Amino acid sequence: MIATDLQSGVELLGDMIAQASAIVPFTGAGISTECGIPDFRSPGGVWTRNRPIPFDEFVASQDARDEAWRRRFAMEPTFAAAKPGRGHRALASLYRAGKVPAIITQNIDNLHQASGFAPDHVVELHGNTTYAAASAADGTTICRGSKRDLTRRAQRPTARTATNR
Repeated sequence: MIATDLQSGVELLGDMIAQASAIVPFTGAGISTECGIPDFRSPGGVWTRNRPIPFDEFVASQDARDEAWRRRFAMEPTFAAAKPGRGHRALASLYRAGKVPAIITQNIDNLHQASGFAPDHVVELHGNTTYAAASAADGTTICRGSKRDLTRRAQRPTARTATNR
């Protein structure tokens, strides 16, 4: 179904939501850019300033892991200042109404949780700014923890020293 204009599109979406027994949203950067969170892939985005670190490089190189964590923690003030936007609040209202049992997101900003989603009802494909996990292809945990946990350790996180919670 393709709407011919915005108003009919909104009405059509409303009808589809009303008829659905459950909706599982999948969100990405677009929902958080209005909240001040930078886009990673667009022109001027984070990846235009920093080369993405491929997973195999992250696993193989302590320097790559250090750089990944440095980048993530450098973004903390931006994420800490952000508040859920209209899209987050709209999805959270559907969650509270029982239409959305869980949400899947590529975002690392924690804004779905801040909008009212229970943390265990948010599937975070890339972790978030307060918690991150990485697993090797064989299922072993490479690094799992928060900044507090990582910086509290005397040694930088490696495959051998990562905590398994």
